[in-house]
Amino acid sequence: MSAVTGVYQSLDKLAEFLGFDTVQALQSWMGEKLCKPYWDEYTRGCAEVELFRGKKARLADCRSVLRHLAEGEAGGNRKFSSDFPDTPSWKFIDWQARLLYKIRSVNQADRHGIFFGKNMNEIEMATRAWQVILRLNLDASREQRPNKRVRATGEFDHWRTEDNEAIPTPVNPNGGAACVVWTDIPTEMEDNGKKTMITLTGLVRYTYEQFLEEIRNGLQLKECGYEIDELSVAGDPIASDTFEEFLKIAGGSKRKVVVDLTTKNCPVGLDIPTIENEEDTSRRLLFDIIVAEKVTSGFDLKNRFCKWSLIQEVTRSFPSRIKSEWELLTGGIDSRGDSIRWLHTSKDSDEVPGEAGDGLILCEPTKEDLQRYREQEKWIDNKDLQRQGHPEACRALGIPNPDIPRLPGMLVSAKFEFWQPLAIKAIKEFEEGYLRGGILADDVGIGKTFEAIGLEQYHWNLRKAALESNLEVAAPRPTLIVVPPNLIHQWASAIKAISSDLVVKIYYGGKRQTSADGIEYLTGILSKDSEIFSETEEAARTTIITSLRTLTSRHGPSVLKKVIRNEIMDKDESTRYASVMEAVKDRMKGMKSAPESWCHNLKGLFKRVIVDEAHEIRKKTIFSAVTLRWLEAPSVLLLTATPIWNDLSDILGLLYQLEPHEDPWSNESLEKLGVFDTDAWNATAGNLKSLMERFDPWDVKSDKPVSCLRYTSESVKYHIIKADIPLVTKGKRMREVLKACMLKRSYGSLVHGQVVGKSLPAVQNISVNLAFTPEEQKIYEGIFGDCMAQAFKGRRGKNGKGADMGNDAIGALSASKFRRLCLVTTWTEFDHIASSYTAKKLKDRRKNGVLHAHTILKDVKNAKRQRPYHIENSPEGLADTQMDPLPSKDDTSEILRSHCHSSPKLRYLLQLVAELVILRKEKLLIFVTMPAQVLWLESVLQLLDLDAHSYRAGLNVQDRQILADTFHRSPDKCYILITSFWVCCTGLNLQGHCRNLVFWDSAPISVEQQALGRLKRVGATKTIRLFRLYVENTFSTVQNMKYINKAIPGLMAQLNMEVFGNNNDDGPVCLGDWVVHEGQLVRANDPSVAGLHLKILDGEQLLTCILMVLQGKAI
Repeated sequence: MSAVTGVYQSLDKLAEFLGFDTVQALQSWMGEKLCKPYWDEYTRGCAEVELFRGKKARLADCRSVLRHLAEGEAGGNRKFSSDFPDTPSWKFIDWQARLLYKIRSVNQADRHGIFFGKNMNEIEMATRAWQVILRLNLDASREQRPNKRVRATGEFDHWRTEDNEAIPTPVNPNGGAACVVWTDIPTEMEDNGKKTMITLTGLVRYTYEQFLEEIRNGLQLKECGYEIDELSVAGDPIASDTFEEFLKIAGGSKRKVVVDLTTKNCPVGLDIPTIENEEDTSRRLLFDIIVAEKVTSGFDLKNRFCKWSLIQEVTRSFPSRIKSEWELLTGGIDSRGDSIRWLHTSKDSDEVPGEAGDGLILCEPTKEDLQRYREQEKWIDNKDLQRQGHPEACRALGIPNPDIPRLPGMLVSAKFEFWQPLAIKAIKEFEEGYLRGGILADDVGIGKTFEAIGLEQYHWNLRKAALESNLEVAAPRPTLIVVPPNLIHQWASAIKAISSDLVVKIYYGGKRQTSADGIEYLTGILSKDSEIFSETEEAARTTIITSLRTLTSRHGPSVLKKVIRNEIMDKDESTRYASVMEAVKDRMKGMKSAPESWCHNLKGLFKRVIVDEAHEIRKKTIFSAVTLRWLEAPSVLLLTATPIWNDLSDILGLLYQLEPHEDPWSNESLEKLGVFDTDAWNATAGNLKSLMERFDPWDVKSDKPVSCLRYTSESVKYHIIKADIPLVTKGKRMREVLKACMLKRSYGSLVHGQVVGKSLPAVQNISVNLAFTPEEQKIYEGIFGDCMAQAFKGRRGKNGKGADMGNDAIGALSASKFRRLCLVTTWTEFDHIASSYTAKKLKDRRKNGVLHAHTILKDVKNAKRQRPYHIENSPEGLADTQMDPLPSKDDTSEILRSHCHSSPKLRYLLQLVAELVILRKEKLLIFVTMPAQVLWLESVLQLLDLDAHSYRAGLNVQDRQILADTFHRSPDKCYILITSFWVCCTGLNLQGHCRNLVFWDSAPISVEQQALGRLKRVGATKTIRLFRLYVENTFSTVQNMKYINKAIPGLMAQLNMEVFGNNNDDGPVCLGDWVVHEGQLVRANDPSVAGLHLKILDGEQLLTCILMVLQGKAI
């Protein structure tokens, strides 16, 4: 028996296995409403069967009960789930199936249940429920026995049998003997004369393993398809830890000790992994269950087996070219579809070179894999952007007890994690520096919200203490918190749950209302005269929560333009509209702040502005960024896990918000800082471009006042991003900039001797390299060549000379060409319908629901008729549009095959769905790029009657919230969620019942990090499987490398130099010497590569390899 199989024998182990803190909590649960009523029902039912059949009840094995349960529930029969089951003809196994079902289902649905909110599949829940049943059965058997210990008798009665005593040498010749009786042998085997018992002598010479092996061989269990389930003496189980006590009893007895044997099924010749193993759930049992559910011989997609078999039939009809160390083992089905055979080799066409060989079942990561992942987490853990000294931080903040870090004014139920006081202290120091505040960039899920609220509580405590001491304080002003709309109530609830002092008001929507927890909504548009800005002390502890859109639409440039326009038109109604708008444009041009006369100008009315998901304002010229700048708050705190969204230029908008109110590059400012005293200056600055060319603050020493100009957005733009310096040097400069304004802890960060992300799951990065068939590749290359030719023409016309047709041409693609290549990499047939499947047109077509997959094929055929290919220099066979016959709307198999044709990604995804969603009943989250991909995937998956839905821009806020909550909280609804990187990559919690993530396309590194953050959050309990799909020799692989190259400077700014540095701060490059050996990054001085003469990677090569490794790619 495995260690987990016998876990029920120890209450301590069982409590830990089920997630209870104590044995008392376990016993309390077993005796209450979520367990005991169903055990009582079972015992009553078994008593009736015993009375009727004259046979004592014995537990079957878990596998048999699960299969029996699946058969009884198949086809909606509800044999065991009914509230009033028809029980007169039930057998023991029926009552066991009912008991297993009730414990599993009730504890999954009830919020006090052991499975509620847990990301477990039905086998994992059944495993735990079965251990409970075994324990209940063990307790019941002990209660029915008058004597719980078999004691030695006769001449050996004086011998003690405690564990610390040696086994006596028996005087009888047997040396300890046992009669092992197979108690649950099937009747037909017993009738056929199968041996039911075996006698073993000389037991004192046996080890536990030898004892088990003698029983297996003596009763020929393996040949009969059975394995030992339990051995017991008078109800007391014999296990490895109780075997010595059993030997003492056997050795001290004149008679043979009777040992009861119960068995479980084990098919001949198959070494099936135990279903109780947490990380290696028996796939065979899952197959058995879906087969048991198939109660009719007909084809019905409501049946899981039929869905699974259809996917295998369709996908395996295409040649497969998959290169990945993590591949799916697909099972085969015979022509009748009523049995399963295991396939350990590929059955794809032998004509396709480079196809995968032997497949592997999706494996859970080993301990070595997890250790490697945790080490990789430390790679991007920049120690320069972190702080140490938890006790010191607590003292500085006024936290009395560092072991229970809680600020005065916080609720008793709230306390900081060990890394959070350091963040509050760091932000306070940023606010006291040259910049107005800082960027809190901790990884997703670490607790930035809690830290920001803690900052507010700290400042209120300071103010309150000053008032009590009659010290002078600043005028009372509220704090403004700007968050995405779907996070407004989350922030409000968090403030109420943490602080007893802070007052929360919401500035969003137009109706007067009060939330369920008493939070007030502010009505109307705020102005200087609003009551909220009255100089009362309540204003100083008030936080106003709003959205970026609300703030911009009420207090930003767009509404100010309308005010100015109306003023001009009121003065002279005869003025032409074009002249009016030209005048408006002139007045707005170069406006640094809103006019003082404008009543909705909120300049200087807030003491602090906190912006959540601050990467949304990474462009300094957009209206929302301008609106925030106009507030001119003394302090600004920006929260984002991805401050560098696409490339280094994204930091400019964030630095712009932190700069002093006065222009740091004005002549007055430069004169104060002493710029004109340097050797480069004989006159005033001139224009900004000339200034940047003549003066670089990186050329002066760090202790000079003028060096603070390094941290301005203009200096970063000209002296880092646009500077003609190596990428690694850009990264090194950026590290210094970020050090002055950013705090960033990763999951692998060590704070106060503890790992920050210890409670978050690891990620299993699985890169899957697919390929078109030769015919499909020709079609793709024709489309790709057409796009590149047009891009080449555009560049040549613009530049007046030739242009490179390589990656530079791809980088110059227009949005329409980018979209075209993205879609045809998904499915080449998209090229015919791309113009009619835009976001705007799909919104209209979705009014009646999701398009049927057959309708999409029909649209493709109509488009082919109307608009045949017109591609310059098309490859042979492409010039004539291929017209395949349109399948019947009822022919699901052919419809699915038509969609799989020309889409290697879909073929792989369907195998993934068959394995994870259909077989294992796990959820799947899919990220794509374009709305057309969302609709197409949703249509194809719903064709298979799968519970698949899309989270998209066309849904209203309420529908989106319902869909996200269903996916996150409901274990048996919305199994597949399809969304776009640009719609759903920030803010949402989706980890409740999902551990599987698919990146259909490549995206910028920071976007992928945010998307991963939907599942990698506190509360997730299982390793996340992240599948990245690529199609070789296509736009998708080129685009991925482009994103990697763009991320190199940003990576350099975040790199852990304790891992990759050369400890040489004087050199121009701060990276150490590394080589690639057997697909791994290894230091050049590592003994394992000594004498191999491997090429040392330069800085950019090393950074590229790091990013590829973090994506699960081979290097």
